[in-house]
Amino acid sequence: GGATDTLARSLAQKLSESLGQPVVIDNRAGASGNIGLEAAVRAPADGHTMVMIATATAAINPSLYRNLSFDAGRDLTPVAFISYVPNILVVHPSVPANNLTELVTYLKANPGKVNYASPGSGNSSHLAAEMFRQRTGVEITHVPYKGSSGSVNDLISGQVSALLSSLPSLQGLIDKGYVRLLASTAPSNSPATRNLPLMSQTIAGFEYSTWYALYVPIDTPNALVQRINKALNQALRNPKLNDKVENAGTELHGGTPEDVLRWTQRDTEKWSRVIQAAKISVD
Repeated sequence: GGATDTLARSLAQKLSESLGQPVVIDNRAGASGNIGLEAAVRAPADGHTMVMIATATAAINPSLYRNLSFDAGRDLTPVAFISYVPNILVVHPSVPANNLTELVTYLKANPGKVNYASPGSGNSSHLAAEMFRQRTGVEITHVPYKGSSGSVNDLISGQVSALLSSLPSLQGLIDKGYVRLLASTAPSNSPATRNLPLMSQTIAGFEYSTWYALYVPIDTPNALVQRINKALNQALRNPKLNDKVENAGTELHGGTPEDVLRWTQRDTEKWSRVIQAAKISVD
């Protein structure tokens, strides 16, 4: 039922048609994607095991977890970029700010008095808030939860004041007035972000995105990698799939294995600096 599962199920049928064989979803939840990643790393490199992982698993966890014995860059081969999901900053209606500039001004006038939620320590939402704190110099208090539902519920009730999360997951609450949207963390406007104000317009270079990519075990023959890449890109161009996914606030991209490597390298460097500056680690 999570974002990765939902996207995978949307893709599976179209990918199955392109490959000419069934594509079965096998969810391995837990440890910020590390359980599923380890299963893929240990699978035979025969083209029959693929793994869809998000930004955190590929570009954050290697710097965050102290005792990982594997990582995506070393133990998996990228197949193709899949999608990009814009994130947003929302606050409880009681917060006296209608845009990002007003929020920063309010936070500086009330150091340490405002708290923000995240689905857990080291989660990408937590790291994005740390990046926000580091770049603006504000003092805010982190309240970690065990999953997103608790953080969202307490935001609605006013127990916490702010949250960084995906647009699709919060759109319904925004529409009902339970939370106030201040800005999108995307680098630029797009069909998914519509005409939302961007955090980068106030904080230069600020960008927090969640992206998904498909990988296979490291020794998978290149011919199979290219076949899966071709089938995946064909599936991603399906108009019905595009309409369904885009309406949910997600942008489909496709592309080459090299595209995945560029995104992974870029975000690994960015988030490792945030992690080191904030001195965050997970055993």
